[in-house]
Amino acid sequence: MREKYFNVKNIALNGIIAAVYAVITIACGPLSYEFMQLRFSELLNLLVFFNPSFTVGLTLGCLLANLASSLGPLDIIFGTLTTFVACVIMVIYSRFIKNLFSVGFIPCILNAVVVPFTIYLTTINTSEPMVLDAGLYFTMFGWVFLGEFACIIVIGYPLFLLLSKKNKRFYSLILATRNTDYKW
Repeated sequence: MREKYFNVKNIALNGIIAAVYAVITIACGPLSYEFMQLRFSELLNLLVFFNPSFTVGLTLGCLLANLASSLGPLDIIFGTLTTFVACVIMVIYSRFIKNLFSVGFIPCILNAVVVPFTIYLTTINTSEPMVLDAGLYFTMFGWVFLGEFACIIVIGYPLFLLLSKKNKRFYSLILATRNTDYKW
């Protein structure tokens, strides 16, 4: 396993993925950090379906991107941890269910659960603390889920479907180690 995931090419790809994730997130500015969170970089999460080692690059990219977040240290901690946990669950899930579409829902759901709570926590010691009742939480849950769904499922899934089904060189480019025969 060590030679499979910890070689120069794989480490370099993880660095590129981290940089691309961070740059796209930061470049999109408020869209990436606000209430709805259209993080276009989240579509890169689908890479772990093909190469589990990309969990490292995605987690590092999220950490770097969250350094620019207005939510501060809590977003750096909880946001990065959410990305890591989502990637790990995606890796485990995709061992048993080789369906790229359903795998994409994992980060959608986890971010929708965690982001509203993180936003709430950041307002506690401010001049305008948020009261997080069930109605507001589920409204925020819905908006975050919708933003994640738009980026991962609506944009990312068709893009990965096109790349993986129409261009077999895509697998060698990303050093795919599994799920090259996945179901739609």
